[in-house]
Amino acid sequence: MRRTTRPALAALVGAATLVLAGCSGEVSVGGQETVEQSEIESVVAGNITGEDAADVEVVCDGDLDAEVGATQDCLASFEGSSTGIRITVDQVNEEDVDFSTVMFVTAEELATAVGDFYSGQGIGVTDVTCDGELVGEPGETAQCDITSDTDGDATVEATSTGTDGLTVNFDLEVVSEG
Repeated sequence: MRRTTRPALAALVGAATLVLAGCSGEVSVGGQETVEQSEIESVVAGNITGEDAADVEVVCDGDLDAEVGATQDCLASFEGSSTGIRITVDQVNEEDVDFSTVMFVTAEELATAVGDFYSGQGIGVTDVTCDGELVGEPGETAQCDITSDTDGDATVEATSTGTDGLTVNFDLEVVSEG
C-alpha cells in the first residue's frame, strides 16, 4: 500500500451550491415534550439553501426530546450521497427549543469514499471498514482499515478539515501497513 496524504471530499460531492444555512435554529414545541420527526426534517430541509436545495431529501431517526442535551441524527441525501446532520438541544424556553447542528459522515459513507479514493489510485481495494463516523469539525478523526489482496492491508486516518456547504472535507494519511 502506498503512503498517501491528499484532501478528499465526501458527503454530497458535487453539491457545492448547497449550504446548511447557520449552525443553529429554533423550533416551537407548543408545550409538548418532543419535537416531531416531520417538523425536525422540515426545519433542517428549510435551512438548506442553494440551487438544488429542493432536491435534497432529509430523513431523521425520530422525534427530538425537548430537553437540553438531547440529540437527533438526520441524513441529508442528494444524488446518491448523504451527509449526517446531528441536532443537539441547547436551550428550552417555554414553548421554543433552541438547537445547534454539526455535520458528519457516517462510517459507511466514509468507507466508500476511502475505498473509492485508493481504488482510483490503482490500489486493489477489497474491503474498507471504518471505526465510526467522521464529524465535520476540523481536527476530528476516524480510522479505516483497508483490505487489499494485491497491495497489502493498511490503516488510514481520516482527519476532518471542516465543511463546505453540505460536504465534509478530510485528509487521509496511512498510519500503519501490514
